[in-house]
Formats: sequence, C-alpha cells, structure tokens
Amino acid sequence: MAHECVVLADCPGALVELCGISTLERLLRTLQRCGIARVIVLSSTPDLIAAQLAEPCRSRAQLVLTFRDRPAGLVTIDQIVDLWPDAAQLLLVVRGDSVFDSRLLHLLATQSSPAVLVDSAVPSKFQPLVASSPNTLRAKFCGAALLQRDWVSTQSGPLGKAINNGLEQNAIAAVDVSDQPSYSPALRRKLRPFWFPAPPPAHVKLAERILLNSVQKGTQDFPARIQAPVETFLISKLCKTAITPNQLTVSWIALAFGTAILFVTGHLIGGILLALIIGILDGLDGKQARIKVETSKTGKIEHWFDSFFEIVWPTALAYHFYVSGQLPNAFFYLALLIVAEALDGIGKLGVYLPAEKSLVGPDLLDRIVRLIGGRRNIYVWVLVACVVLGTPEKALIVMAFWEVATAAADLLHSCWIRYVHRRQGFPDLPLG
Repeated sequence: MAHECVVLADCPGALVELCGISTLERLLRTLQRCGIARVIVLSSTPDLIAAQLAEPCRSRAQLVLTFRDRPAGLVTIDQIVDLWPDAAQLLLVVRGDSVFDSRLLHLLATQSSPAVLVDSAVPSKFQPLVASSPNTLRAKFCGAALLQRDWVSTQSGPLGKAINNGLEQNAIAAVDVSDQPSYSPALRRKLRPFWFPAPPPAHVKLAERILLNSVQKGTQDFPARIQAPVETFLISKLCKTAITPNQLTVSWIALAFGTAILFVTGHLIGGILLALIIGILDGLDGKQARIKVETSKTGKIEHWFDSFFEIVWPTALAYHFYVSGQLPNAFFYLALLIVAEALDGIGKLGVYLPAEKSLVGPDLLDRIVRLIGGRRNIYVWVLVACVVLGTPEKALIVMAFWEVATAAADLLHSCWIRYVHRRQGFPDLPLG
C-alpha cells in the first residue's frame, strides 16, 4: 500500500469551502483515514496554501505535511520526480481541488501497480460538477493516480499527458469508479462512490447536497426516516460552525440521563419530550463527524451509550411502574426485553456481516425489520401512544413483546442466511 502522497494544490480551487471546510482540508483528512502518512503539497501558490493549513488540526494531526513550490502552469513529470520520496516505489498523486469518496482513495492506494482513477459512467446529477474534468479512454479522469518510480523515470512532459499515454499503452491500469460496489458497509446502504472537482459558485449548493446525502446512514427505523430531513437541515447549518461531534455527543448523553431521571420519577410527559429531542440529537454527532471528516476511534464510544440507554430507559420505566403499583410484574417484562435485545444483537450480526463481506446490502426482509423493529425511537412512540390512551404501564409490556418479535425475526433471518451460504459452498460465517 502507498503511504506517500503528492497533493497538487493551487488557489483558488483547493480553498473552495464545502460544508464548513475547504476542499483541500477535506482531502487531507480523507487521506489520513485511508492510511496515508506523509503528504507533499506541491503548489504554485504555496504561501496561500500554507497559511490555510497553518493552524493545527486534530482531524489530520497524524499527517506529516511538506510544502513545495512550483512554477505556474501544467504540472510536469520532472516536478514529480524531483520530489519523489527516496524509499517509495509507489506514490499517490491527487488533485487538491477535488472531493473524493474515501473508498476510492483507499482502493487506489492499495493497488500494487500503477493505476488511474477514471469514471466511464458519470451519473447525470454529477455531470454539472465534472464537466471540466479531462477525458481519457472514453472516461473522465477523476484526478487521482498511483504512480510507480520505474514507469515515471521513463516519462517526460506534462503529467496529464503522460498518464493519458500510459493508459492508451496499457502501462497504467484504469480503475473505473462505475465498476466499484455501491454498497457502503459504514453507512449500511447503497451509495455510489463519488468524486468531483471543486465547484464554481453556481454549483456549490449541488456539491453540498451530494455531501450531505453521503453522510446519511441506511437501515433506519420509521421515526428516524421522519427525522432524517430535519437532521440534514440542522447539519447543513451546524457543519459551518465550530461545534464538534463530541460536543453534540455529550449534549445528547446529558439529556438522556435527564430523561432517565424523569422516567424514574414518573414525569413521563417531560421524559417523552426530551426523548423526542434526543432522537434528533443522537443522529447529529455522527453526521457532523462524517460531513467534516472528523471521525475517530473515540467516536465509537457513542455507540456504547446508544446500547446503554436502550436498557436504562426501560429500566427507569419499569422501576416507576413497579413502585407506583401500576404494573406489579414490571421487572418480569423488563427482563424479557433485555434477554430479547441480547438475542437480537446476535441476530443482527448474522444479517449485517454477510452484507459487509459481500458488499451487497441487506435484503428486503431486513429493511422491513429495521423499519418497524424494536428500537429506542420506536419505543418512545409506543410510550407516547400508551400515555395518550391513558395506560402508560402497558408500554413496557408492548416493548417487551415487540423486542421478542424483532429478535425472532433477526435470528431466523440470520439462520436462513447461514443455511444459504452453506448450500452455495461458502465458508461458514462467524458471528463476530
């Protein structure tokens, strides 16, 4: 895998701002998450570029940046050769005025021989953004190439012309974006890998809509689908502020503890209102991290709190219903719900892991289960319905049996997937 990269960054394209950060900043953060350790920024406007990147940034703190000057005009092979790292056989060269799906850069960086990223079937909605990109071999050149020292040493002249000649002579492989799987394991939905140069002012809104869509997770429950447009609107504003994903996470966790206290003390209306607000806030931190490329390992702690409150809120309700005498068997139903949730976790692994391994999204049955299956958002609305009907204690009973039904569906589906896999001669799938 290539760990060295040259970024061709010139003003004004590299400094076009999309969703709160410049195109160049977004690229550097993406490169770090693709395993790139060292980046040489080659620029004809080095002072402006260096000033833009001068402030320390935690989201690319592991990148070692070096700035090199070049004359204005086309980038040449000689300029790349002059700065080629001594120990590197493969070197990733990327336009700094372009936006790339991280899957594409990771794919290119892990090639073992020279390769160029091209797109032979650009979707119509991207056409306004990529119209200025050069054509090569009946495909659009995406602005990223993996070059090899031996090949580069035999070339001369403009870099773009040399790459085009390499493609025509089959000295460089064409990695076609249109041939790549559209399923994203991180988002658990289909999303065609995207790329586009920094847009002119007239197309900035289109580019930002594409980026905002790219951070939406799939396999949503029904309440989450209703909330998604609200979350997207809020993120379109929040991404242009200094608010961090961690701040958003801390906010919803603090409110979630407050919700548990309200449930324990029997203030169900107040607890429900907070829970509905949390339903939106809980989706914002992850989207903020993805839209600004600020994802980190510490961000995974948020998923632990998700699971934590899946248990804490029903426990708080069970305690209230038991102490108040509204539901003497409250803890029986709580235990039933917790056991069912544990079994459901095993079932989900058996459904999601094959999808991630094959890069094919879960089937229709799984999407239906995710839409109406037992989740915290669904249970809040169950509680709302029972409070409106004047029987709030019944909510815990409904939650318990709803979770049992969800676990049964996921476990049966998981067993069916494993059975089909064996029938097709594939190795057995682990559950973790």
